Amino acid sequence: FSQNNFTLLRGFTHSPYFSEQIKTFNIISDVRVHINAPSAQNFDPLKPTQVIVYALPSGNTIEQTVGKVLQPGDDWHFDIQHIGAQTRFLRNSLSGYNIVTVYFEAAQKSWTLWKSAHPSDYAALTKSFIDSVANIFAAYSPEVVLNGHSNGGRFIFNYFDAVSTIPSKIKRIAFLDSNYGYEHSYGDKMIAWMNASSQNVLCVIAYNDSVALLNGEPIVSPTGGTWYRSRIMKHYMESAFTFTDSENDSMITYTALNGRIKFLLKTNPLRQILHTVQVERNGYIQSICQATPQEGQGYVYYGPRAYQNLIQTSIIMPAELNIPPRQPGAKTGSQFMDFVTNMTFAQREEQIYNEIAAGNIPDFLRSLINVQAQFTDANGSPHTVIYKVMPDYLAIGSNEDFCRIPMGPITAQRLATLFGATMPTSKLVDNIYTNSAIKLQPVTYAPVGNQNELVPKFVLHNRAIDSLRLIAGGVPGQLTGGTKKDVVVSNKIVDPSRPNHVTIYGWHQLNGQPIQPLTNIHINTYVDYSHGIRFLNNEIIFDGQIRKITDLLRDDILYKVLSDEQGAMSQPGYLPTFGVPGKPGSFGVIPGGNNSLILKIRNDPDAEYYLVQTSTNGITYSSPFQISPSDPVITGLNPGTVYFLKIKAGNQTGESPWSEVLAGVTTSVTNPPLLIVNGFDRASAGNTYDFVRQHSAAAFNSGVVFCTATNEAVTDSLFRLLDFQAVDYILGEESTVDETFSTAEQTVVANYLKAGGKLFVSGSEIAWDLDSKGSTADKNFIWNFLKTKYAADAPNNASNTWYSVSPVAGSFLAPMSPFSFDNGTHGTYNVDWPDVLFESGGSTGVSGYTNFSTASGFSGTAFSGTFTGGTAPGKVAVFGFPFESVYPEAARNLFMRLILQYFDIPVSVAGDEDSNTPSEFSLSENFPNPFNPSTTLEYSIPFASNISLTVYNVIGEKVRVLADEFMQPGKYRVAFDATGLPSGVYLCRMEGAGFTAVVKMVLAK
Repeated sequence: FSQNNFTLLRGFTHSPYFSEQIKTFNIISDVRVHINAPSAQNFDPLKPTQVIVYALPSGNTIEQTVGKVLQPGDDWHFDIQHIGAQTRFLRNSLSGYNIVTVYFEAAQKSWTLWKSAHPSDYAALTKSFIDSVANIFAAYSPEVVLNGHSNGGRFIFNYFDAVSTIPSKIKRIAFLDSNYGYEHSYGDKMIAWMNASSQNVLCVIAYNDSVALLNGEPIVSPTGGTWYRSRIMKHYMESAFTFTDSENDSMITYTALNGRIKFLLKTNPLRQILHTVQVERNGYIQSICQATPQEGQGYVYYGPRAYQNLIQTSIIMPAELNIPPRQPGAKTGSQFMDFVTNMTFAQREEQIYNEIAAGNIPDFLRSLINVQAQFTDANGSPHTVIYKVMPDYLAIGSNEDFCRIPMGPITAQRLATLFGATMPTSKLVDNIYTNSAIKLQPVTYAPVGNQNELVPKFVLHNRAIDSLRLIAGGVPGQLTGGTKKDVVVSNKIVDPSRPNHVTIYGWHQLNGQPIQPLTNIHINTYVDYSHGIRFLNNEIIFDGQIRKITDLLRDDILYKVLSDEQGAMSQPGYLPTFGVPGKPGSFGVIPGGNNSLILKIRNDPDAEYYLVQTSTNGITYSSPFQISPSDPVITGLNPGTVYFLKIKAGNQTGESPWSEVLAGVTTSVTNPPLLIVNGFDRASAGNTYDFVRQHSAAAFNSGVVFCTATNEAVTDSLFRLLDFQAVDYILGEESTVDETFSTAEQTVVANYLKAGGKLFVSGSEIAWDLDSKGSTADKNFIWNFLKTKYAADAPNNASNTWYSVSPVAGSFLAPMSPFSFDNGTHGTYNVDWPDVLFESGGSTGVSGYTNFSTASGFSGTAFSGTFTGGTAPGKVAVFGFPFESVYPEAARNLFMRLILQYFDIPVSVAGDEDSNTPSEFSLSENFPNPFNPSTTLEYSIPFASNISLTVYNVIGEKVRVLADEFMQPGKYRVAFDATGLPSGVYLCRMEGAGFTAVVKMVLAK
């Protein structure tokens, strides 16, 4: 709202540093947002507002990205970006705008990892984030800028994935050494966007990272960094725009459209790592000033810091409550109370949680009130405390239409934990009342039946409070007391004589005396009109340092500062666990009999239960059901069946994300010969974390019973490799960032092989990681235990070219014909850089790449014999392409069968390669359906035929050819990516050998 020429943005608070107003909240549980806007005095509602969305680089917090004057002992990350100070420079320079910087931080500290945690909705979520923050400034003509450093570029590309065309509200896009994920499909969108308006600006900043060294080793591949991506991006855009190129000793500059497009590429003759230096040296300023009259005014890109005197001195300030913004169309207070009037207690509590967790509270409750007080601890020592408290009791609705909402303590605690808040102690309730600007006489109602516990009485009481507030001249947002009893944190929460009770206190009269003494007389499902929830920020300033209220209350001496009870609180809240459990990462599955599976899960003290989803095809899953951490057994299953499953951990506070997928087989076999280990953790394009499907299905096709485990479960000793005759290690495209084999894994695997174990390993980056980029220990492991060496990153070092394998005559793979692996259109992912391998330490090549000389390297090597330091002969087979990417299914099954036979594991006759040949042509319905933006189709071919799969729109226009080639018999899978196509119905037509089938697909964007 605006008042006296001030523009105080709703829900914002004044920053103690410079003239700014700020707001911090969690827009969803794993994305934190911090908005920094000009102060209420300096925000001019008549000026256009530039909303700069800045996606954080990997490993950095918002506080570190804002920056501060570095002091001894400070983390160096506080001194490498200084986006806070550069924002202040921009406000001084671009005075015709209200400059707003919006920081986005992923809980995973990586937008790539965040994307992998939201595989189906990452794009839609990213778009909703940007739309939501832009909507906050809807009244001030917002121009949105997409900006990001390092892995923050993935956030921008996530947004591109959500839109067919970049919308007109986006006025500027800046990649600050962050365009690692660039693809030409993104280039097409940016070209169309630049052509759509003469006001749009594109800035790309990068440096020659292809020659940068760390400890004498390159940090990226020749084609893996921003230097390469920027040059191919510019080259692609040359088809649409005319560039002017210039170069000096330190910088290469490509310019088009009178400076609206600019690539600034820093040369690197000293081979240094200059990644964040580009941001620090006025890179953020340059990205916003480009193509304006202020470009180069008062600063030099890659020159000295132009903002040095604008760096804040410290960040001694509690984080803001992480409450999402209230969404347009959210229920008003009246609408919500009508909605829940006839609900049960449990139903009402669920709806209360959902509304408030989504941010449906009045904005005035977001502006917490600072209260400063002097208290003493249990030793009588004085302390200065500054805490922040909501001005009124928690309510649902808008500023204009809200209702204070009583709720149970469990719901209140869940919300407090979600927001970073706590409920007060009785001592703080007294102090809040003392400091209240508005003190009202309590309104009481005599009990009539259970009317005081029902919604109509809640509404009546809310209206009575508002009437008294108006009479007293109060306005929403003033600290108000005397209106409710507080639900408080107290030692009484864990009173053994009254378990599962609520503790209440307060409801002060005008004489300062509370009506309600401290009591836990009521069960925690009892709520009446007089109960209120008032949140405090759990972080306070305690003697000049940030401390948490809940931590202080646990301290044997300091508890007395905030509590007038006797003794520290063992549980300063209504839930025994205060955090949401982490995603299960260390677990595995073993047979539990003919009708059950047993899960082995590393103990998580925060996990009160696990939810499980099962599937027999790895595509469609059951509804979640609960199992106990103390007895993690899944029962009631069909015998002799492979089940795929994923799990999530939960407690009263919340639930973790779903885990990766593992598999198990229901059987009475108690010592399965095979362990399948999923070690593909890398968050890369196409990693759906479920490739155990292909490995386990192929093993089961050969009649081999197996267990499955995550690689973390192996290093945590939940599974002993020595208990299995053979191990299948899934590494996909795991690379240097996540490590193919960690030091701990190398030790476990080496000991297994020395004891006579048999290891099958497949992945496209194993040799690249361990040999080309590896340490001395890594090289020793790959040469002497995996028995292979790095030859090249791909045949002829050419990506996206080699997708066919030819077994070597005389090898154990000789019974196979040449076969293919996925280029991204056959249901897994694009294996664009398959490793080329050399033999090592007595191994032999067992497969090559078709039409590539094995003199230059193999696609697979194998060894049989005793390993260095070993006590029994073992075997290892390593392949430079992922097993799961092999197609069709018949080829994959035969491949696994031959591996198992090489490892001397008996296989069933049912594993013969002909047994899986389809008996007829078929085209299955796509999954998912409806879909956005991609879906998958499966089809079968009973004999070699010319096959075409073509997608048409509803008026018969051909929009995509998915296949048009001569195919061998087998079962196939193909992906249809509808990015760039409008929503609607599409038809996929399969034709071949007189067979025709059509499937209807619904694209719903």
